[in-house]
Amino acid sequence: MAEDAQVISKGAVVVGVDDDPINLRLLKAVVEDMGYAFMGVDSGDACLHLLQRVMPRVILMDIMMPEMDGMEACRRIRAEVPTRNPRIIIVSALGSPEDVTRALDCGANDFVVKPIDPAQLRKRITHWMRDSR
Repeated sequence: MAEDAQVISKGAVVVGVDDDPINLRLLKAVVEDMGYAFMGVDSGDACLHLLQRVMPRVILMDIMMPEMDGMEACRRIRAEVPTRNPRIIIVSALGSPEDVTRALDCGANDFVVKPIDPAQLRKRITHWMRDSR
């Protein structure tokens, strides 16, 4: 909890949701290099619990995770915490037009295909940070 307060005090918060620790480290490096605070969790369920304490402006959400996938996590975020309205960017190895459409239908705002291009991800985060003010 003290860590949450420390992260929040840094300003805008970005939450990364991915069950792969290597991907979380990459997201963290990109986000912190941009000057934003980063909090990483390894599941959609952990993200929902985190949203009870933290109000991120952007969530970077993987799709393929055990138990609750990123699509279901998006639906639940939109249903359970609608007043927070974080911008959700799907970051996934899935990238077909059908996958993108499904993600947007579930409440995502944007989609970035893995492997992650840090420059592209920075542009997307910057855009949605401006939009979320």
